Amino acid sequence: MGNERKVVVGGTFEYLHAGHIKLLNTAFSLGEEIVIGVTSDEMARKMRRRRVKSFDERVEQLKQLVDTFSRGKRYRIIEINDPYGPTINEKDLDIIVVSVETFPNALRINNERRRRGMKPLVIVVIPLVETNYGYKISSSLIYTSTLDEWGRTQ
Repeated sequence: MGNERKVVVGGTFEYLHAGHIKLLNTAFSLGEEIVIGVTSDEMARKMRRRRVKSFDERVEQLKQLVDTFSRGKRYRIIEINDPYGPTINEKDLDIIVVSVETFPNALRINNERRRRGMKPLVIVVIPLVETNYGYKISSSLIYTSTLDEWGRTQ
């Protein structure tokens, strides 16, 4: 048990898309236990200038997705209220998987972990998933019906 790698990821996970799948698949390929932080309704509202699906809705669709490729690995979904989530309290985390956009947050997390006397996390950065037109696939573009979850224009 003690040598199992624990991986953490986080996000709003509103409109699940190819980028989320890449992020989560990477996390599940690297660890035996995955901690998935999902932004609270309050945090999601502060981060977006639009209405966001409820926490419960987002978690339910996330569970359905994760169950399709978790391969029996343990995972837990937790609510986060700040950019750090469990990373600055759980000492036994090993790896954080982030996108190019959220890489600066991972650096801040490791700085805070060091400040607290914790080992820094190994940071795995995945590239953004883009369409053949160069758009970054995002929940915002899906919300506005510009793209579908696979990056196809609508």
